[in-house]
Amino acid sequence: MRNSKTTRILFAGGGTGWHVTPIVSIYNFLKEEDKNMRAVWLWERDSLEEEAAVKNNIEFHDIAAWKIRRYFDVRNFYEPLKNLTGLFQALYHILKFKADIVISKGWYVSVPVCMAAFILRKKIYIHESDTVTWASNKFASKFATKVFYSFPNEKINGIKYIHSGPIVNPELIDGLTNMIPKENERLSVLVIAGSQGSTKIFETLLEILPDCKDIDFNVILWTQNSEFKSRFDLYVNVKTHGYISQSQLGKIMKDSDIAITRGSSTLWELYYFWIHSIIIPLKATGWNHQTHNAQYFQKEFGSDVLDEDDETLNLEIFRRLQSYKTLRKANLNLEGMLNWLKCIESEIQQK
Repeated sequence: MRNSKTTRILFAGGGTGWHVTPIVSIYNFLKEEDKNMRAVWLWERDSLEEEAAVKNNIEFHDIAAWKIRRYFDVRNFYEPLKNLTGLFQALYHILKFKADIVISKGWYVSVPVCMAAFILRKKIYIHESDTVTWASNKFASKFATKVFYSFPNEKINGIKYIHSGPIVNPELIDGLTNMIPKENERLSVLVIAGSQGSTKIFETLLEILPDCKDIDFNVILWTQNSEFKSRFDLYVNVKTHGYISQSQLGKIMKDSDIAITRGSSTLWELYYFWIHSIIIPLKATGWNHQTHNAQYFQKEFGSDVLDEDDETLNLEIFRRLQSYKTLRKANLNLEGMLNWLKCIESEIQQK
């Protein structure tokens, strides 16, 4: 992307941290490759997306959009008009910013943005993180220039559909002084379930901790679960972490043997750090995508998959932990971790 002309990229996408972080990763990589690059991010105000944009010095503007509710709600009768407002807002920002391309990670706010980009005949690049394509990406993919996927999908056909692999944050390995995991005397378990949807896992883990004193735990609380800290602090073998940077998370992952996690994009991070996953998919997600992601990892990599509605979930987790007490990972699995960078960059460079 090195040229005399300033490359202008408009980002759209978000909804969760697992969609926000990839946008930041793409931005940081492309910015490093092209110091003259300029970027703007369109999403809703007072959001995680706005916070990430400001933190990374990305110009941010809010637009209106309709959030589809798959249940009866009177807002479904009048909120679709928001997409029309958002369309005109996106047209304005694309023209004012003189965007060359649009990169979208999906979710509902990306719909009017991609529609505006199509009307203005801008190049549109979409990345889908999950095994199940979300409705917003299904719609936008019809007129996208290229559609990238994390998971290989046999239904993908046509030259514009590309299996790029997952977008994994390079900052995960930035703080590593070496790539050799620590030789743990006891099993080291990473518990990482995101800011939302983690309550069930934390509550279940607390039920079995009295019987797991010979196992070490690193529990990532993030910022929305601070109320659990005092409860976990009662156990000397449990270390809690609030908000941590990606480089700090990478250091913890490097020395973790197994993980208790949800079925999100974190699965790929654990895979590259060669951490065996005990997956408890969050069912309250669009298209039940976490269950499909978990099933893929179970089939391809032997991950354990448990049902969060199982009344004996605590016993199932305990049994898995006991069966893996002698497991220690010997190395990392970083080969190919950053292939997505080269894939997406090479496609964007094409005229």
